[in-house]
Amino acid sequence: MLVSVTEDMDMSEPSDLVQDTLDMLLLKILALEPMNGFAVSQRLKQVSGDVLQVSDGSLYPALHKLEQEGWITAEWKTSEYGRRAKYYSLTRLGRRQLEKEADNWGRLSSAISRVIKLPLRLRSLFRWAQADQELNDELRDHLERKTEEYVAKGMTQEEAQRRARLDLSGIEQTKEKCRDARGVNWIQGLIQDVRYGLRVLRKSPGFTIVAVLTLALGIGANTAIFSVIEAVLLRPLPYKEPSHVVLVADRQEPKGGGFLYKDFEAWKSQVRSFENMAAYYRDSGICRVTLTAGGEPESVQGAFVSSEFFRTLGVQPQLGRFFNSDEEAHRAHVVVLSHGLWLRRFGASVDVLGKELQIDSAEWEIIGVMPATFAFPNKDQQFWAPITTNRSWQEAALTTNIDPSNTRLFFARWILVGRLKSAVTVSQAQTEIDSLIARLNQSDPDKNRAPLAVTPLGVHLSGNTGLALFVLSAAVLFVLLIACSNVANLALARGAGREREMAVRAALGASRARLTCQLFTESALLALASGILGLALAAFGLRALIAFAPGDIPRLNEARLDASVLAFTIGISLLAAILFGLLPAWKASQRDPQESLKSAARGPGAPVSLKRTRDVLVVAEFAMAIILLTGAGLLVRSFLAVQSVDLGFQPEQVLAMRITMPAGTPQSRVLALHDEVLERLATPPDVKAVGAISDLFELGGVGNLGLRAIDGHVPEPPDKWTPLIWQSVSGDYFQAMGASLLRGRWFTSQDGPNSPLVAVIDENMARRYWPNEDPLGKRFKGQDPRGHNDDWVTAVGVVRNMRRNGLERESVPHVFQWYKQCEPADLRSSAPPDLVVRTTGDPLRAAASLRALVRSLDATAILSSVTTMKEQLSEQLSPRRFQTSLLGLFSLMALVLAVVGMFALLHYSVAQRTHEIGVRIALGAQRNQVLRQVLCEGLRLAVAGVVIGILGAVALTRLISSLLFGVRATDPASFATVAGLLILVALLACYVPARRAMRVDPMVALRYE
Repeated sequence: MLVSVTEDMDMSEPSDLVQDTLDMLLLKILALEPMNGFAVSQRLKQVSGDVLQVSDGSLYPALHKLEQEGWITAEWKTSEYGRRAKYYSLTRLGRRQLEKEADNWGRLSSAISRVIKLPLRLRSLFRWAQADQELNDELRDHLERKTEEYVAKGMTQEEAQRRARLDLSGIEQTKEKCRDARGVNWIQGLIQDVRYGLRVLRKSPGFTIVAVLTLALGIGANTAIFSVIEAVLLRPLPYKEPSHVVLVADRQEPKGGGFLYKDFEAWKSQVRSFENMAAYYRDSGICRVTLTAGGEPESVQGAFVSSEFFRTLGVQPQLGRFFNSDEEAHRAHVVVLSHGLWLRRFGASVDVLGKELQIDSAEWEIIGVMPATFAFPNKDQQFWAPITTNRSWQEAALTTNIDPSNTRLFFARWILVGRLKSAVTVSQAQTEIDSLIARLNQSDPDKNRAPLAVTPLGVHLSGNTGLALFVLSAAVLFVLLIACSNVANLALARGAGREREMAVRAALGASRARLTCQLFTESALLALASGILGLALAAFGLRALIAFAPGDIPRLNEARLDASVLAFTIGISLLAAILFGLLPAWKASQRDPQESLKSAARGPGAPVSLKRTRDVLVVAEFAMAIILLTGAGLLVRSFLAVQSVDLGFQPEQVLAMRITMPAGTPQSRVLALHDEVLERLATPPDVKAVGAISDLFELGGVGNLGLRAIDGHVPEPPDKWTPLIWQSVSGDYFQAMGASLLRGRWFTSQDGPNSPLVAVIDENMARRYWPNEDPLGKRFKGQDPRGHNDDWVTAVGVVRNMRRNGLERESVPHVFQWYKQCEPADLRSSAPPDLVVRTTGDPLRAAASLRALVRSLDATAILSSVTTMKEQLSEQLSPRRFQTSLLGLFSLMALVLAVVGMFALLHYSVAQRTHEIGVRIALGAQRNQVLRQVLCEGLRLAVAGVVIGILGAVALTRLISSLLFGVRATDPASFATVAGLLILVALLACYVPARRAMRVDPMVALRYE
């Protein structure tokens, strides 16, 4: 920059750039020593090389300005010429300002330099051939001029040329320095490495294909599982600030239990931790309703919520609006549709608002539609309505004082969802809820009130899937590590074959860093190709996962290969490149070039350190494989144990279906249809028995109950109650289920509504209340004092225990009562809806005719859940089948990869030692000895891996103890089986290379030597 400072320049208003430049130069000059104005002007000309033309007196305004700023100070002194002059020197403030200005100008200069150099660097990058040609021309011209100069001094032509080259310190070295000065040499080097790496990989198609496929399996499996984890556990819920939304429910049964609505009313004005609170009915039968308009009647799950529900969650409707507190108070029949119901019933019509929807034979006005992403509190939610519109809202027990003798789970049927204030934590909210419950227990004691837990909504929704997904993610990570170990082993073996190449390149001047960079670039290319293929495998695997997974995994249908999953794939590919590429590259770069050339001249043979490294990798593969196989073996044994449990009934050839009637149907019509269905379904020749029960399976939470009165015994206190199930049955239910009657009799037609109350109990019930006694004829009373049901009930039969509350749970005591003796006001008890039909052949063949028969009896009847009993039981096993199958698949992949690694190691070892083995055989070694030696080498590695793996499995399998059934986490049989299997497979992998070693022709080895 050229700056001219003259007397004609108006220094009162200089440009900022000129003024700042001049200020910095003056401060820099005065930092050396005190100077007068004339000396400063002369020094300024000197340092600028006369670029800055400064006339006499032109600097004084600038100096005066700096003095006013306090950056310099002035003092009158006598100059060297004996004249009085004003000497300027830098102050402490001025020195700080100089440092600041120098720093600012340094950054500006650097930025300007980069901008100026950018076109040159781009030219060097994209027109590098022309730039190199120009560099050659420039250096040639320099050499010619230097040569002519030396010739003119009297040197010969040859001597002059030699001297000119010496002055340049080597032409090629000078070229490299010039290329480095351009700042793009590393890009050109990278491009060269990529081109060379592609050529090298193309020359070894076998290695490239095996490495890419091996890594793609590991990367694809990790990507597919991560996409599920990201959707289920990591992706924020589609609500406003979802981390602030919590659930308040029963501490013991967060899904099946709840709290008292009167407590919710009391909390509204007392809580300080919550910004908003809303209540909704917990998942139960009272939330299932019937849609009767627009086609065949359909039983759907509804949500009855308070008016603050949507505001608490922070969601907005896709169409329309939400209901308000006035509509809640007046029990208005307004409804907000789910996105699925809107599509199914109304074809996604935007004119749906204001239309009528028939729910339980009543007309409801549609006021809104929710987006497809909203499905709370249940994933199959079809609509949302005011909490006061539920058919059980006006039950006497809900509006009056609750009898403490009643069961908590029957009356505590609500769950609270709340939004915490921004500065409130979950633990603080829990403390406040605990204190509120303590105060309520003092002012209004109620045995139906239970301790409540405050849980983040995301944690509640993920449920027990977190542990299962963690186990699967750990499994696929092990698979990736084994794949990386395998490829690293192959790369090490391949690196030994390229030892001469690396030695020659090192001898020609390539640095270790340069060699490492080249080999690592090849690994990165392999990882990139593997990542692309792994992404395709992940897309296929994700579709299979969603189709195969059980329906209880929340938000699984949201799993997809989005940007975050793509970033994960890129990251895992880079990690794979580092894991399998860095070690072989580092090992190759550490070899001494002279030693490598000598060993290459002597013949093939891997160094000891390289062989040890490869052995360690194989041992690590086997250790990780045995950890995975042990976990899979424990889950397989658990799965088999669940399948082999004694059900207490015979599920073969049994068809199950649920028959319900629309709400509001007269009780007499319901009972008449039920009796007629039982009678007509028993007439076909392929039907052996027909019966019904109020609930086919009790898979939810089973409440602690007790008998209110026991003939001859003192009733249990409430704190001693344990789970107890009370069901009503009809027809030949026990015969249809294939249950075994141990003593007594079944129900008969003589057990009518006016007959003495009777019941059939199971073994657990008999052992609980009448141990070592004959339970037949024993009398008891239940918990619900409902009319004549308060009479004594007599046990007339005992059946075997049936696992109706889940295959993995211990069967609980049951009381089965004849449906005609149940309280008529209880619709679910008086007409058991779940039918069980035992057929002589395939039950699915009879399903269509049985459906048609029921439909002919009453067109308004709602048929649902028409499946075989085997399918019902299989559905209960679907979560365990999913976990076991995936972990088993990943373990099988790990086993195959480990065996391939062992085979490749020994195969390469035999190939390297072919001449040695041939010489030994020629000198008298027995072929069986060679076979034994190779087998022992592989067996030694396998045993080492098994020992390390078992130690790791003992520590890690404890983490999955909650997923096991009927087997301990340290089950010796599982560990021994897996260890034996792995050693056997390892021996098989060793056998082929061992046989090859045994068949080496000694003449070939002797000719080679």
